[in-house]
Amino acid sequence: MTHTRVTKSQKKQRLEWAMKKIDQGVGFSELASLVAETWGCGRRNARDVVAAAHKDWLDACYGSEKIDQRDLLFQQVGRLERIARKAENAGQFSAAVGAITALNRMMALGADQKGFRGHPTHYYRR
Repeated sequence: MTHTRVTKSQKKQRLEWAMKKIDQGVGFSELASLVAETWGCGRRNARDVVAAAHKDWLDACYGSEKIDQRDLLFQQVGRLERIARKAENAGQFSAAVGAITALNRMMALGADQKGFRGHPTHYYRR
């Protein structure tokens, strides 16, 4: 089986498509499967596309003053809630606990209130 090489423009098109999906809130594992299905590439190549898209997405979001950081925070909270719900429904309770723990850490770091650092007796490892 011979594979045709992907052109630069096709790579750019894949990357932009993946960035749009990240912006819509699609999870990374889900996105890797979507990239592989949509673009007809292998899972390994799809993960590389997702990683590059995520890096470019972060550079665009955090490098721009036009984008509200609070929106990014709430988008992440929404993703973690979706991950926890999906994992619980699938019976993957350790993944659900991990997502909930990440949410709790975000709240303890002040994501829920401006200037609030969490309960003074709570200690979280980093």
